[in-house]
Amino acid sequence: MTSTYVTARPTLLPAASAPGLFSRDEYALVARFFERHPELAPTPLAPLPGLARRLGLGTLLAKDETHRFGLNAFKLLGARFAVEQLLAEGAIRPGDTLVCASEGNHGRAVAHTARALGCSARVYLSESVAAPRADAIAGEGATVVRVAGTYDDAVRQAAADAEAQQWTVVSDTSWPGYERIPRLIMLGYTRMMDEMIQGMPDDWRPDAIFVPGGVGGLLAAVASWSAFHFPRPPHIVAVEPSSCACLQVSARAGTPTTVPGPFTTMMGGLRCGEVSPLAFDGVLPIVDGYIAVDDAWAERAMRLLGRPADLDPAIEAGPSGAAALAGLLATREDPAARELALYLDLGSWSTVVVIVSEGMTDPPLWQRVMAETA
Repeated sequence: MTSTYVTARPTLLPAASAPGLFSRDEYALVARFFERHPELAPTPLAPLPGLARRLGLGTLLAKDETHRFGLNAFKLLGARFAVEQLLAEGAIRPGDTLVCASEGNHGRAVAHTARALGCSARVYLSESVAAPRADAIAGEGATVVRVAGTYDDAVRQAAADAEAQQWTVVSDTSWPGYERIPRLIMLGYTRMMDEMIQGMPDDWRPDAIFVPGGVGGLLAAVASWSAFHFPRPPHIVAVEPSSCACLQVSARAGTPTTVPGPFTTMMGGLRCGEVSPLAFDGVLPIVDGYIAVDDAWAERAMRLLGRPADLDPAIEAGPSGAAALAGLLATREDPAARELALYLDLGSWSTVVVIVSEGMTDPPLWQRVMAETA
């Protein structure tokens, strides 16, 4: 693979000293919630020593979200936490209808949560969402509504219908006047970092964490937790598809900026053109770098995870799930990312974490990619 097949465009914003979005009390609330739910077991932080050697790194770890709570993505962390908080507060009741827009994983998480807690769900999907992802949502008992246009169009349609019908929107992206629930969802995502640190030495700290971008919710959670808990936070790097790098474009502009569709990337979970303003405000002072990669990098990352080197564990990641590793590969190998590589200064002395945020959500696509040899 050569650079003619990829785009890697870093934008560097040296992180300032900032506490992130959440308080100590809020992190404690998350800890108590998961202590009450031992059935919501943690996911592994898998060492990849063979791939670390190939990339010239000291240690490479993958936070493997491919089988979170019996599903195949991290999204249930936020949806389950947020909806249970709303039930406890009386903001929603069993029997209510929960509504969201999704490219697949968040919709399935909301549908799964709604069914478990006695609510119903309507999930709005853009026309580009693959059939297996839509079928998985319907399989959780949700009503699936297809919307012409992009994910961002689906967000607007879901919000409009919910207002008209007095349904409750459970969205992982925010907009003016709608922030409480996205904030709860992002707070739930921080549980991933609690899990990551468990079992590690007290002074353990990765040198860099590569995080899939999307609207910025997971990125804000990881960056906020790291800024609050680590005396010297690691570098946080956002990875996006090159065709819809809304976080990177917004970071360059210093304000939320829309990237117009249509979007052609196979990284369906990251196929969005508008950031969550709440998440963006949280990450702008903290995130060190943004890198946009095209699908060739994601495909290669999927194969490296699914057909591992040496004795590394095999991880069946979808394109969005492999995006963080794709960003790391481009940073290490693509001359276009040289500025970011120099800034991060990673090498045989470094510990790097990549968040593998989803599993095999589209089996035919995964099988096609894995059948290729490059």
